[in-house]
Amino acid sequence: MINRLAYFIIITLYVCCKTEDDGLPDCSAVSCVTPFILIDLVDNTTKDNIILQDNISNTAIVILDASENPFEFTIIKTKGLLYIEKKSASDFLEIRIDSQITTSLSYNTSTPNTNECCDFGDLIDVQVNSNTFKVEDNTVTVYL
Repeated sequence: MINRLAYFIIITLYVCCKTEDDGLPDCSAVSCVTPFILIDLVDNTTKDNIILQDNISNTAIVILDASENPFEFTIIKTKGLLYIEKKSASDFLEIRIDSQITTSLSYNTSTPNTNECCDFGDLIDVQVNSNTFKVEDNTVTVYL
């Protein structure tokens, strides 16, 4: 009986303490947020977020990709930011408010910076057509 118990303990410890041979963490038990991009549309004169300033609703905004397929998005109501889940590592987005093109942008995503779980890389090569902009973390601020 003691031999069986010792054998069970050794097998359990081996399975629990096993590490991956390639040095990468086991991310199978980690739940990650989907890769995303945040868009902050700012009035160039007042420096206020235009979604909050003009009380713009989700129904007035349409975001399209290069093939004119709609992108799903939500508005973070407290800050007026557009939260857009990335479909791929690079894309083109056209943002329309009340059926008029407000701005368009393209981006790429770098390779992950670490071997950590949930590292999807950073926004790089961001281009915004006809507007001044800045990029910080996953947020693109566009001055309209």
